[in-house]
Amino acid sequence: MDPGSRRLLRPAWIVSHLLVAGMLVATVNMGFWQLRRLDGRQAYNTSVAVRADEPVLPLVEVLTSIAAGTDPDELRFVRVIVTGVWDTDREVLLANRSQDGVPGVHAVSLLLVDGANPGAASDAGPAGGLVVDRGFVPRPIQLASDPGVWAPDVGEVVLTGSLDLFRAVERGHGGEVDRIDREALEARWDTTLAPLWLQAAESTGAGLWPSPVPVVDLGDGSHRSYAVQWFVFSIIGILGYPLVLVRLTSDSGSRSNRSIPEWDAPVA
Repeated sequence: MDPGSRRLLRPAWIVSHLLVAGMLVATVNMGFWQLRRLDGRQAYNTSVAVRADEPVLPLVEVLTSIAAGTDPDELRFVRVIVTGVWDTDREVLLANRSQDGVPGVHAVSLLLVDGANPGAASDAGPAGGLVVDRGFVPRPIQLASDPGVWAPDVGEVVLTGSLDLFRAVERGHGGEVDRIDREALEARWDTTLAPLWLQAAESTGAGLWPSPVPVVDLGDGSHRSYAVQWFVFSIIGILGYPLVLVRLTSDSGSRSNRSIPEWDAPVA
């Protein structure tokens, strides 16, 4: 084995080889991860688009199908119409939201609906309620104003919107949370809730706020371009690192083959 190749087997170089191999594995995996996210985004977009073309259903029809055994996952994004009365004492704010680049919160309120939780009915009236994301309130408005500024309409209301799934493990403090968690809200509000929550499609208050959340962007996002970037990094590493090693071994071999000049022996 020539000296240049032996040099690449020294401990420091072995560590370098392992680090580069690890980085290549990581960049390839990151590329495929972005492709999986792209697949998920496209499936989400397809589901939203399909639901948008379906007729609006009465909420009670959807909830009855859930009581009959339909998986709530299959009813995500279904558009419904519902009649109920706002419980103005039960509200939370979804923190860290933005709209058109403006930071803010979403006002989430309880709508009392007959039959909102089939099987939990009582003689006292509605069998629980429906959690409704009523829309966006800019943070400056929320901090500087009384909650009455974004209070819901009084009396019986008719709402349309799309259903979505709850997310577990609520985090936050006070009246602000980071996600809509059914169990946490049932404990906070001391009531039973429908198994899905509603994203309101129209204004739910007398004033400007909260403003309805815009229709979701059905584009593919940046996942494809990110995947290409990660794969390019991988190709650079796969092709570039061996070239560096070849250059190093050749330079090392050239230096070892250099002969030391010999002085001519003196003439006797």
